[in-house]
Amino acid sequence: MNYSDNYYTRTKSYNLDSSKLNESIQCDVCIVGAGLTGISTAYYLSELDPSLKIVVLEKNKIGWGASGRNGGQLLHGYSSDTFNGQKNISHEEEKILWNFSVDAVKEVKRNIKKHNIDCDLIEGFLLTAASDRQEKSLLKYQKELEKKYNYKNSEFLNKGNLDKYFRSPFYQSAVYDSECSQIHPLNYCLGLTKEALKNKNLSIYEDVEVSSYTSDKNVKITTSKNIIITANNLILSCNAYIENLSKVLRPKIMPVKTYVTALEALPDETLKIFFEKPIAISDMFFVLNYFRLNSHNNLIFGGGVSYSNVDPIDIEKSLKNIIKKVMPGLEKYNSISTWSGHVAITQNRLPHIGRIDSNIIFAQGYSGHGLALTTLVGKTLAQAIHGESSNFDLFSKITHSKFPGGGILDTPLLVLAMSYYKLRDKLGLY
Repeated sequence: MNYSDNYYTRTKSYNLDSSKLNESIQCDVCIVGAGLTGISTAYYLSELDPSLKIVVLEKNKIGWGASGRNGGQLLHGYSSDTFNGQKNISHEEEKILWNFSVDAVKEVKRNIKKHNIDCDLIEGFLLTAASDRQEKSLLKYQKELEKKYNYKNSEFLNKGNLDKYFRSPFYQSAVYDSECSQIHPLNYCLGLTKEALKNKNLSIYEDVEVSSYTSDKNVKITTSKNIIITANNLILSCNAYIENLSKVLRPKIMPVKTYVTALEALPDETLKIFFEKPIAISDMFFVLNYFRLNSHNNLIFGGGVSYSNVDPIDIEKSLKNIIKKVMPGLEKYNSISTWSGHVAITQNRLPHIGRIDSNIIFAQGYSGHGLALTTLVGKTLAQAIHGESSNFDLFSKITHSKFPGGGILDTPLLVLAMSYYKLRDKLGLY
């Protein structure tokens, strides 16, 4: 399956050749899924032990899923700002997990600079409030970060101070963070893949669908074409695309579709009405809007979610209606690309990382914060395979529940819940 047509595939800087899987093979580690989790794991495993024979299997193309079509925002933290209900997690461990997310952003930047990856890295992020209620929540969130985690790299901006970064009739205040950033996600994924492939013991096979696996002393992975890969260890990094491959993992996540449009390069004089410089921005709505101005003057704007497979009749029009509220006038410019993609959410909005068997580990459910987290999670999975498992063990302590509905009613129940939260957003109750 080819890449979906979107802004990132049209502007990718790397064309990589993958191998063809024509016969059964043996390896030390088999990774299923060549998104950022799988590629990062392969990259760090190669660093830890270049002699390991590593095989990565991808049903579609490298970075085909969320890794190559997300909003491009590189953010610390998690989709949930609380670890309440996690009885196994102490306050000190909570701090370690928070700092992990901060380090995750730094790790991506280190890789970009170390390998000179062409992915348009731009630092600076605004979390915006559109009402007094949201501003109160925003201030509370900022103070909690400082009090609980001693995080001091954020600055509250009232309307007057916000204007030095971004001007909008829709938002009244924001918190600015200089560490959080934006990148071209597909180029980062492909650039890191290019570096990983310098290890001659690493093979990546595209267009290979895994149909099943069995575990005993070794793991046997069977493809849809009945080719068998025998591995000492298996890593499942399929995220929203796990489908029927694992009855253990699929009930713990819900694939959620979100939508993005990219506008044509905008005139400097028009952008100056709203932006002082390229920056990434998200807001405080439950069904949030997220957007960024890149270095090429493209506005990449995301918003809206769907728990079903039913898309809005006109996705571009729906997104431009929001753009009109936030940046009046920009909705008149042409969209050069509009697309959708699935992210995987968990019930508690915290990543789901752990072990199925002694030789099978997994990571999934980043809940919208995967662009930053996946790189360092990949390093964590690689370390776990290598016998260094402190971070892995800590993430494994986070408890995760199945979504209600048992696979039949889970989607209808979530569609109903989403309708409720959309109504709250419209009424200004969030």
